[in-house]
Amino acid sequence: MSDISPLIKRSLVDQALDQLRQRINGGAWQVGERLPTEPELCAELGISRNTVREAMRVLAFSGLIEIRQGDGSYLRAV
Repeated sequence: MSDISPLIKRSLVDQALDQLRQRINGGAWQVGERLPTEPELCAELGISRNTVREAMRVLAFSGLIEIRQGDGSYLRAV
């Protein structure tokens, strides 16, 4: 048997979610504070806008953020 464990393939959305959750839990943003824009997050994370949008949708569905159409995304809870 080999000592090598199998690699787990993770989607970019999952990786983006991990990064954003780490920032939220780490106190990068306060409750009620506006999060960076999608283009800013794309540049920081090095991923496409669609990937950022999907990650933000998951965070909104879980109740961590609120997405306000035309205004931005705001932290709702930690």
